[in-house]
Amino acid sequence: MNPFSQVPQISQRIAFPSKRGLNPQVIILFTLLTLVLTTTVIAAWEKVLRPPYYDWVARHYPGLENAENRYKLEQRGEHFFISIAVDLIVVSMLLALIDRKQRKLAAAQERLAQSERVAILGKVAAQVAHEVRNPLAGLLLYSMHLRSKVAARFSESDAQVMDKIIETINGLTSTTEQILNFARPLRLEIKRVDVNRMITDVVQLLTAQITANRIETALVLDDSGVTGMLDEASIRAASLNLVLNAVQAMPDGGRLEITTGSSGEKLWILISDTGSGMSAEELKHIFEPFITTKSRGLGLGMPYAQKIIEHHGGTILVESEPRVGTKVKIELPAKRGAKQ
Repeated sequence: MNPFSQVPQISQRIAFPSKRGLNPQVIILFTLLTLVLTTTVIAAWEKVLRPPYYDWVARHYPGLENAENRYKLEQRGEHFFISIAVDLIVVSMLLALIDRKQRKLAAAQERLAQSERVAILGKVAAQVAHEVRNPLAGLLLYSMHLRSKVAARFSESDAQVMDKIIETINGLTSTTEQILNFARPLRLEIKRVDVNRMITDVVQLLTAQITANRIETALVLDDSGVTGMLDEASIRAASLNLVLNAVQAMPDGGRLEITTGSSGEKLWILISDTGSGMSAEELKHIFEPFITTKSRGLGLGMPYAQKIIEHHGGTILVESEPRVGTKVKIELPAKRGAKQ
């Protein structure tokens, strides 16, 4: 059973109504449904409602002198029931279609507004990071030069202070690089990638953190092999971030399970943890940049992973429950390349 069969898709491409007019398939389907429902209503009248109604008319208007009245009542009753029933069904169908379209349009508008906010925020942050990066590089060079020149004169405590200054500058430089990487356009080099090998490499890179957190790890990799036309560097970076999130969500131990598979033209990676999980409100904002529940970090990991996956024409789905854990599923096209 697919664990995401009931999970709402968080990340999906925005679809706007077509400008070509009404969809012929929808018109044909609607016409066929109307015919089927009309036939059903007529059959229900003939088999179920007509006999008792005709009996009622015959009892209230007996004899030959009331034959014309009986005929009129019978025909009017039949026409009234069938027309009203069919009209109610058709109107209900139309209202359901309109409501569905309105909800889709409202969701699309919300996602568009979200994308615009993210784009503006990303541009501002990137500009600030760009302006800060060069001075930071200068500060790092000056600090390292000063450290090397006067190291012999420093006491141990003074040397530790200088090391802290250099460490802090390196941390700020790393932060600016994260912002710039998030803001700059992706340039993908599409080639065939062995997803099983990539996931194995990612887990090996995080062996130290996994061991330190006493996490049990299980890799359930498809034996038949999972390959796709992907940009390995960016998908590796997205997978690394998602697995790292899972590891960091289990500081006191837990179980990390990563499953891979493919079906038709799609491949998928499922990352499950038994960590702290997220509330519905936190889940709602998971892909918004600079919003994080961690004590450290910029909150760019999930938005950047979403950006990479969507650029490949894929989707990312998240299911989470507080104190139970989180499941993240990546679906990617196995054969076609990234969207242009």
